[in-house]
Amino acid sequence: MAKASVFAEDMNDELQQLALDTSQEAFQQSFTKGSVYSQIAEFIRAVFDKKEGKGWNCVVGRSFGAFVTHRIKTYIYFSVVPNVYVLLWKGQ
Repeated sequence: MAKASVFAEDMNDELQQLALDTSQEAFQQSFTKGSVYSQIAEFIRAVFDKKEGKGWNCVVGRSFGAFVTHRIKTYIYFSVVPNVYVLLWKGQ
């Protein structure tokens, strides 16, 4: 797996590491139905909802735009696979 790249974040180091580790795990899963990216996003969101409380949102893809409002210290935009990006945040 390629080295992770964090492009923007408002998140403590522990949550950042959880996001990177969870995403790497998600990209190694074998998803068979529908969009792989939406299933990866659902996997990441479910882990964060379980470990950090409900209200997390996740977008995964090669090309997307987003403008989100997030709680303080709950936002990260990064990549763990070349040319595929992950945006993860907890809503207000």
